[in-house]
Parts: sequence; structure tokens; C-alpha cells
Amino acid sequence: MLKHEQYLFYFLVILSLSIILVPKYYITGDGGSHVYNAKVLFDYVLNHDRAFYKDYYVINRSIDPNWMSHLMIGFFLQFLPAWLADKLFQVIYVLTFAFGFRYLIRSIEKNNSFLSFLFFPFLFTLPFQQGFYNYSLALSFLFFTIGFYIRAKHDLENAVHQLILAILLLVTAFSHGMPAIYAMMIIGLLWLAEHYHYFFPINLKKILYSLSQLLLIFLPALFMILLFMAKRGFGTEPHAWSKTKKLIEFLKFWTSQSTRSEEIYPAVACGILLLIYLIVLLFTRMKVNINHKNTIGYVFVFMSSFTLLSYINCPHSIGGAGSIDIRLAFLPPLFLILFFACKNWNDILKRIFIVSSFVISCSFLIIRFPFVLKANHIGKEIMTAANVIDDKSVVLNLHFDDWQQLDQGRDSLFHKDGSFIHFSDFIGAEKNKHLIMVMNYEAEINYFPVNWQAGKNPRESIAGLIPGTYTPCGQISLYEQQTGRKIDYVLIQNWRKDAENYPCVKDLIAQLNTDYSLVYESSQKYVIVLKRNR
Repeated sequence: MLKHEQYLFYFLVILSLSIILVPKYYITGDGGSHVYNAKVLFDYVLNHDRAFYKDYYVINRSIDPNWMSHLMIGFFLQFLPAWLADKLFQVIYVLTFAFGFRYLIRSIEKNNSFLSFLFFPFLFTLPFQQGFYNYSLALSFLFFTIGFYIRAKHDLENAVHQLILAILLLVTAFSHGMPAIYAMMIIGLLWLAEHYHYFFPINLKKILYSLSQLLLIFLPALFMILLFMAKRGFGTEPHAWSKTKKLIEFLKFWTSQSTRSEEIYPAVACGILLLIYLIVLLFTRMKVNINHKNTIGYVFVFMSSFTLLSYINCPHSIGGAGSIDIRLAFLPPLFLILFFACKNWNDILKRIFIVSSFVISCSFLIIRFPFVLKANHIGKEIMTAANVIDDKSVVLNLHFDDWQQLDQGRDSLFHKDGSFIHFSDFIGAEKNKHLIMVMNYEAEINYFPVNWQAGKNPRESIAGLIPGTYTPCGQISLYEQQTGRKIDYVLIQNWRKDAENYPCVKDLIAQLNTDYSLVYESSQKYVIVLKRNR
């Protein structure tokens, strides 16, 4: 097994990719919105019907984090259909994460590459399922950044090495600020662990010279992050969970359960596996140490503890960026694995780890696969609405159920995330379409590339219709008065009959019956399209 360990790893990566490659759509919460806004960005810049978009959108002139996925997907859209551009990005993420994780582990100790087999619980996490593409990709770049620093740290005088490290950090920051900050923290701690002797006795000249090198490497990424924080501020929104609740959910590996509640079993198995190996270390500490790797191990123990404490104490949002908890919850065990990479392991423990990782990964796939395929079926039906929507139209896309109820409301397709929340934005990303999707949540966030023109943000008049609000309530005419233009189509995704029991929905139906006519209803009623009466 260990002789062919490399090929077994490749096989596990291919197996993991299957869940993305088999269905046409691997549906994620924000994925559809990212693809749509990437299309608008490139259409606008390349002057593909810019005049139409200009009435509603303006391009963000700042260079901010959170742009990487838009640039990649927007580039893919120039020669691929929207669904395939999204899929190609997802494939790149999986490959970058899995091989980046392995690269970092081998950078610490090449004989411990077996630890890279446990990537699945940290790959298909709740952040990725919610469509946090930029954050997820940034973690992949973090692995390459730290791995390169560990390999090049004794030759950092080399200008080429400095340039490569600076570019890796900048690419990480351009994807997302949080992993970039962690990357700089880890590099700083690794530097301190290597050069602590400069302080006993203190050698100010060497300290300043070495730190100035690091600062010069950090500067482009640091400058981007500081500008971003100056724009967004440091305001926080408190978290609804108590610290005890957070700790209990952490022990259940809750962010590794990205679709079904049944995923708790392989998720907890992952935690038990890591706990067993930690116990092995505690009882054989002196025998398993790799002496020259101890300093690296201390750094990852610190990062594991630091991210755990950060998770326990974090608010829901900082500077407008929400869901801080799910971005942090899977990092402590991830850093713990990197600590394990600093130790010696015998062949029996290596084989057990590889087999266990395979079983855990396959269990996730077996549980998740049928529901991913069901979601794909629903997604394909929703996309048939594109056939009846004319080019250069304004579309109000209303969502009534983003969790996708099953079995007459007794179950739902997704248990952990309403992954259909922005799916209908995919319609605006079709190659032959140039549409204004009114419920485009990204356009109201000033660090994304496409922003609303002044006076066009629907939150100013119809906030109750924005996806995530159930049931949607509001007066469509208020947005038309706000913008001075009629809404051409209303697209209803996942209509629920019981919604008619709500007075505000009755009012909404009355508005639609007055001003719109039904032009399309899909076979399972997953999508309904109404067109404005002329």
C-alpha cells in the first residue's frame, strides 16, 4: 500500500471529483450569483451590450479581495457555457486544495504524505457548499504559500524566492483576506521559531534586516487587506449561539456536514481518527519527534489553538463579512494534521490512516451523491425558464424554498444549507442572455466587482423580496417607481402551495395577476415565469 501511496492518493482525488463531474450542476448557495456577476463583469468590460447594463450596474474600481473566482469564471465564460464554467472552477478548487494540502505536508516532511489522504472533510465543507468560492480557493493558495516558504526559508535571500512568495501571498489575499492573514501569521511564527536566537542576546541589526525582508514580501498583500478593511470597517454582528453550543457543534465536525444530517457519522469518525492519533502522540512523544521539525510543529499547535479560540469567541460577522464561524470551525483539526506531519509514524499507523481516510471519504460520497443528483435534476428544470425570457430584460427572481422540501414537507433536499438561494441567477449567465437579475445580492456589497448604480439597489424598496426572506413580501411597483423602469419578467423558483396562507403572499399574487401573465410553468413546477402585460 505505502509503495503505491501516490497513486492511491490520485485515485481518491478522482473519486472526490466524481461528485462534481457526474451531475451537470453541482449546486452551491452563492455559485449561481458568482457566475452571473462574472458574466456581467466581462460583458461590461469587453463592451458586450454595456449600454444595457449601465442603467443598473457600475464596475467596482477598487482592487479588492473576493475577485479571484469572478476573474476565473468570467474568463471561462468566454469559451464555455455557464454551467461548465462553474464546474471548471469547482474542479480547479478541488485539485488545488487536495494537491496544495499534500504539497504543504510534504514540505514539512515528505515521508508523511499519507496524512494528505484526509482532505475530503476539509474540502467539501459548509463554506464551499454555501458558495464561498473565494474563501475556499484562498485556503488552497495558503497551502502552497506556506509550503513554499518552508522549502525556501533558508534561501530567502534569493530575489526569485522573495518574488514567488510575495506573488503567492498576493494571490491568496486577492482571493480572500482571512486565509492571507493566517498565511502571514504562520510565516511570521515560523520566522520567529527559526530566529529566536537573535533575541538572546538581542541582535537588533539582524532582526531588523530579516524582518524588513519579510515585510517587503508581505507588503502587497498587506496593503490590499488594509485598504479593504478601511473600506469595510470593523463592525461586528453578535452570534446567536452560546460558546457551549459552538463547542458542541465543533466536536460534531458540523462544517464538514455540508448537505445531509446523516453526514454526522463520517464527520465524527474524522474527529475520532484525529483524536486517536493525538493520543498516540501523547503516549509516544519522545519516540516520534523529528527534532529539526519541532519548531514547525509548535507553530501549527499554536494555530490550531488560536483558530479554535477564535471560533469559540467569534461574532457572526466582521466588517460586513458574515458566517465567520463556518469559516473557522474546520481550521483547528486541519492545523492539527499539519502538526502530525512533524512527527515520525510507523508503517502500520500510516496504513490505518490511509484506509480510514478512504472509508470516511467514501461514506461522505455515498450519503451525499443521491441528493446532489436530485438537486441537479431540479436545477436543470429551473434552467428551462431561460428559453422563454427575452434578451435584455429585467427579471425579478423570487424564491420560495431554497432548502427544497421533499416528501410533502417532511424532509428537505438540503439539511445544512439552502443551496438553491441564488441558483436562478444562472439564467442571467447564459451565453445568449444579457439580463438584469433584480435579486442580485452581490451588487449591494461594495467589495464585489459589480455594484448597483445609485438608486437601483432593490434593498431600498423591496427588501422583503430578497432571497433568504420567507415568505417573500413586498410591492413590486415600489422598485419600478424607484428605478423608473418596468420589470419585464417575474421568475418564481420552487413555489410552495402553503405560501398562499400568508397575507403578504396573497397581496403579491394579486399584483402579479393584475400586471403579468403566465408564460411558462415547468413540469414539476420548480420554476414559473410570468411576463408583464404590454
